[in-house]
Amino acid sequence: MTDDYLKLPDDWVRVMVSVPASDHEVWDAVTDPRRVAQWFGNLRTPMTPGVPNRVDFGDGDFFDVDVDHVEPGERLLFRWRFLGVGPECRVTWTLTGGAEATTLTVDDSCPGRPGAEVAQLKAGWLDFVGRLARYLETGRPARYDWRQEIDGSVVLPDGPWHPLRDETVVDWLPIAVDATGPGWFFVVDQEGPRRFTLRDWDLDRDRTLAFAVEIPGARTATHCQVRVEPAARGGTLAVSHQGWHRLGLSDLQQRTLRHRFAATWTAALGLAEECARTRQELR
Repeated sequence: MTDDYLKLPDDWVRVMVSVPASDHEVWDAVTDPRRVAQWFGNLRTPMTPGVPNRVDFGDGDFFDVDVDHVEPGERLLFRWRFLGVGPECRVTWTLTGGAEATTLTVDDSCPGRPGAEVAQLKAGWLDFVGRLARYLETGRPARYDWRQEIDGSVVLPDGPWHPLRDETVVDWLPIAVDATGPGWFFVVDQEGPRRFTLRDWDLDRDRTLAFAVEIPGARTATHCQVRVEPAARGGTLAVSHQGWHRLGLSDLQQRTLRHRFAATWTAALGLAEECARTRQELR
């Protein structure tokens, strides 16, 4: 019985695309950094087992990649973590075909992945393989420009530390609190610190957090949502920060701000993971 007839696990994503190109050409398009950059992202180095890698999308989003197995022209197996802090997922790219047409199958597995995320991820992979097909068919770049949303997640172990409480949210979020409550959101990166006015703070203990971050000179604020959901290995802390295309600033200003905030959220999620792990070890 072939894989096509086996029921995939609920947390598994599989998408396929067929293109009128040889398997050799498709293999180059998914492994050569110069060609990967035309439809997917900036690959730091060729995919090589044992060599740490990264695919960077140029807007603050990236995956840290560990390659497990390469069969030239046929199969590539790797593990990656979104923003370097998200859950580790296993991805396989399989090529079948010949000199005139090739099918690329993408399998993406992450144990415990919630159903809503599976549907969202499948849509994302369909977009990516569609861009690959357009690039191979036209020879023109097919990469997306940059994303409206900053999002990311990290799995926290069960333990005494909970990220969405008045007394712990300051442990990992870069905010300043005074007598009236949270008032500032801080971005600190290689360009130095910068603070932004924070408003509309709404914390539902151990469940959700929502707030707005004002951008000087912009016509509207950006909006953040943070949530904690049960996961197979503990709880998932997930963030979403939206509104970058609606700021009314230049494209360069909006892209730069998104990049800086993405780096800040990456650091915050990593700090939350560290806090949870440290408190668990102290039990």
